[in-house]
Amino acid sequence: FYNFIALKILNKENSNVLGVSIFEIVSGSMEPTLNVKDLIVVKKTSNISKNDIITYIDGKDFITHRVIKIEGNTLTTKGDSNNSDDVRINKSKVIGKVILRIPKGGVLREVFTTPKVIVSIVVTLILISLSIYYIPKDKRKKVVSLDDKFEDPNCIYKK
Repeated sequence: FYNFIALKILNKENSNVLGVSIFEIVSGSMEPTLNVKDLIVVKKTSNISKNDIITYIDGKDFITHRVIKIEGNTLTTKGDSNNSDDVRINKSKVIGKVILRIPKGGVLREVFTTPKVIVSIVVTLILISLSIYYIPKDKRKKVVSLDDKFEDPNCIYKK
C-alpha cells in the first residue's frame, strides 16, 4: 500500500522506508549470485566499495550490478554473468547497496498479490473470526424481566 502511494501518487522514483527499499530481480545478469524472482533489500548508503552489489537508476530502470571500479564520483558496474562492463554512472544515481537476498521471494509476492489469493485470505479470516465468536443457541443467555415468576440459572435478569 505504501509502495503504491509513494510511486503513483507522490511520483517518487522508488519507495523506501527508513532508507531501505525492496526490489525483485527480473533478469539473469547477476546469476548465480542473484537469480530471477529473488527479492533484494537495498539500504541507502554513500559508503560504496569495489565488489559491492548496488542498485542504481538508469532512466526508468533499476539496475542491480557489482561495482568493479571506482574513480572519484564515477562507478563502473558489471553483471556477474555479463561479458561487458556497464556504462559508467555517477554516484548520485545509486539507490543503495544490497544487504539481503531473499531467494525466490518474488514468487511469494506474486502469490500474495493475486486477487484470488487476497479474496481467499479475507474470506478465511472472516470465517475464522465468526467461528471464534459464535455461541451455540443452547449456550446463549436468555434475558427476562424480574417480574417473571421463575428462576432459571441461564438467565440474565434485568429490571
